[in-house]
Amino acid sequence: MSPALLALVVVLALVLAFYTGFHDASSAVSTAITTRSLKESTALAMAAILNLLGALLGMLLLTVTADWALRLLGLGRLMEETSGAPDVLGAGLVAILLAVLAWEVLTWWIGMPSSTWHAFYGAALGASLAIGAAAAWDRLAAILVASIVGPVIAVLLAYLVMQGILALARNERLRVGHLRFAQTVSAGAVATGHGLSDSRLPLAVIVIACSVSDLSPGASLMVLVPVAIAMAAGTLLGGHRIIRTIGRRLTDLSTAQGLAAESSAVISMSVAIFGLSSPVSSSHGLASSVVGAGVAMGPRHVRWPVARTMVLVWLATPLATAVLGAALAGVLLELG
Repeated sequence: MSPALLALVVVLALVLAFYTGFHDASSAVSTAITTRSLKESTALAMAAILNLLGALLGMLLLTVTADWALRLLGLGRLMEETSGAPDVLGAGLVAILLAVLAWEVLTWWIGMPSSTWHAFYGAALGASLAIGAAAAWDRLAAILVASIVGPVIAVLLAYLVMQGILALARNERLRVGHLRFAQTVSAGAVATGHGLSDSRLPLAVIVIACSVSDLSPGASLMVLVPVAIAMAAGTLLGGHRIIRTIGRRLTDLSTAQGLAAESSAVISMSVAIFGLSSPVSSSHGLASSVVGAGVAMGPRHVRWPVARTMVLVWLATPLATAVLGAALAGVLLELG
């Protein structure tokens, strides 16, 4: 891969890390902000710090190799098809990153949480087809299933947690002060989990680009800290449109509901990261958990039109980015 193309891939990956923090991690504390358990500035600062620490911790726990990156991102077939043309792979990576960033900006503008992982997998499929490589259709099918099954599980889990909190509250074992403290802890855990999970995506892209550019394995490790810092910086700015959707538009959130939603999101993220070793969408998990906590108070407490629009955005994410990734890859190949 040419030095200029490698530099472009690295820059776009860092921009994606920044925007992932801006788009997703700030939503981790949206419930704590809405319920006034934390001031907005304090919540965003806490999320940024914990997102940074989570990203660094997650990277330290990894054995960062090209094989790891290819498995994580599902780009093994694309790598094989472009083995003799590293610049074609570079163009594909640029197209994928641009497609994901475009979708992130669009979903932020309309105030809808969405999965960066799902957007990436969809864009990778589209770019692979445009380049002429075998597409991972099984991965797309798995994403679409996860877009339905994952939120359903999160809703049920949050519902059960909320019922448990209500039972403790009736017995006067929980007070508002207890709930606010617990919600602060759970919000921090969600932010940390986001750093653990989503920092791997831009890092893996850079590792793949470096591996086909004949750089030493240690070269890609130099971006570990910049990736983590970029995510934390994005978190600190905060995606306020998405914060409003999760914290206010889905339901009138109480402190107890916020705690139930965040606890459910932490459990689902922990199972995915440590149990299944698979990427997980913190946005999907938290937003679905907010719905589940609202249902526990009564179905009328949930604004179903907003929830329906959110689910439609989730289902559209891999399909839209696949089309966009294919179009951008085609244009870049023509220009190249």
